[in-house]
Amino acid sequence: MAAITTIQLLYNIRHACRGSSFVRHVEERVLDIDVLHVRVHLRLPETFINAFYNLATDKTAFALVQAGSRIYGADNAKMGWHYHPFADPSQHIPCPQMAFAEFLQEVENHLVP
Repeated sequence: MAAITTIQLLYNIRHACRGSSFVRHVEERVLDIDVLHVRVHLRLPETFINAFYNLATDKTAFALVQAGSRIYGADNAKMGWHYHPFADPSQHIPCPQMAFAEFLQEVENHLVP
């Protein structure tokens, strides 16, 4: 996500969430010039998405958490963009850069009947 500010990413997250009936609310946990941490609360009990971004390191991470455990994720830490599949979130499978809207769509596709 090179060349994006924390404010721009927050806008992108909020925009994607407004278009989803699966999102209950968006909680800004940390927002400053270099770091963004947002928790997107979903309509399932104990289920949310954590979104992290560090401008200085250009690291981005999205994690779907249910009952305290990551069940799906995508990030660009250590090995470039990769995702952690629903079937085995401990795996690292290379993928193209993923926008938050794409991540949210994958979550909805998996969780919404």
